Amino acid sequence: MKLFLYKILILIVTLTINFSANAQDNSTTNCVNLLNEGYVSDGQEYIAKLAENNVAKFYCTFYGGSQYRIIACSDITKYPLILSIYDTEKNLLFCNKEYEYTPYWNFRFTSTIDCIVEIEFDTEKWLKEEVKLLIGFKEK
Repeated sequence: MKLFLYKILILIVTLTINFSANAQDNSTTNCVNLLNEGYVSDGQEYIAKLAENNVAKFYCTFYGGSQYRIIACSDITKYPLILSIYDTEKNLLFCNKEYEYTPYWNFRFTSTIDCIVEIEFDTEKWLKEEVKLLIGFKEK
C-alpha cells in the first residue's frame, strides 16, 4: 500500500498542467479546434450519452513518457462541464473545477497508467445529451 501511495505522489508531482481561459468554444463540433499547439489526435472520438446522474465515463490507458492533452466537449452551455480523471482505484488525479472549468488538461505520466475519465454536469435534471472526449499526444 505504501508503494502505491508513493507512486501516486510521484505521479502527481510530475504532472504538467497548462490551462487556457474558459472563453473558448468547446462545443462538440468545435472540439477538435482545442487540439492544437503540436498535439495530434489519437484518431478516436469518444462519445457517450450522459447517464441518469449526468455522468459519462471513459476508460483510457496513458503511456509513460508521453505528453497528452485531454479535451471534454459538450453542446450543453447552461451548466459547467466538469472533467475529472481518476486512477483505477478512484483516486482523483485532476478535476477542472479547481481551474475555472477549463475544457482541457495537458499532462505527462512517468509510467503507464489506466485511468477513468468522467465528464459530468452538476444538476438534478437529467440532461439526456451526448458528450465528447478527445485525446491527443504531443509530437516529438
